[in-house]
Amino acid sequence: KHEAKIKSLTDYMQNMEQKRRQLEESQDSLNEELAKLRAQEKMHEVSFQDKEKEHLTRLQDAEEMKKALEQQMESHREAHQKQLSRLRDEIEEKQKIIDEIREYKLQLEQEKLSADYDKLKIEDQEREMKLEKLILLNDKREQAREDLKGLEETVARELQTLHNLRKLFVQDLTTRVKKSVELDSDDGGGSAAQKQKISFLENNLEQLTKVHKQV
Repeated sequence: KHEAKIKSLTDYMQNMEQKRRQLEESQDSLNEELAKLRAQEKMHEVSFQDKEKEHLTRLQDAEEMKKALEQQMESHREAHQKQLSRLRDEIEEKQKIIDEIREYKLQLEQEKLSADYDKLKIEDQEREMKLEKLILLNDKREQAREDLKGLEETVARELQTLHNLRKLFVQDLTTRVKKSVELDSDDGGGSAAQKQKISFLENNLEQLTKVHKQV
């Protein structure tokens, strides 16, 4: 919209400039005509020196014509000057409007650039905050991963220790059961209490074996 106004005003100023040139050309043409008349006047003066009366009459006519032309030229000059002055005022006014429009457009562009810059700055700050959160979250995940790894290693050591203890316990229990069975055999079958003890130990051994397999 602003570009169209500027183009229209520019075309208008060009049109006014063309009219001004036409007026100047018209004035030049009148000046040439006046010069021709003055030349003719001089020719008449030379040509009619022997005819004084006719010469005086023609000279008077030429003088009157000259005055009439000078008055006409003065009138044209004044009108031309007024028109030029009016055109200059119009051009100056239009130029002022064009300058105001350009200044307004420049202000709008600056405001838009400022708004775009503020928007980009906010977006950049938001991206930085998101990046910091992601870095913090990643650090927490790394720490959790390290903690889990340490926990797994601790559990593995504890399980290995438990496995070793259970193995020793099973071996010891097996040895005890074998010794008890051998003693009972030597006593001719042993008492019912001893048999019950052997059964209890065998059950414990079976339970420990199941737990060992599960772990």
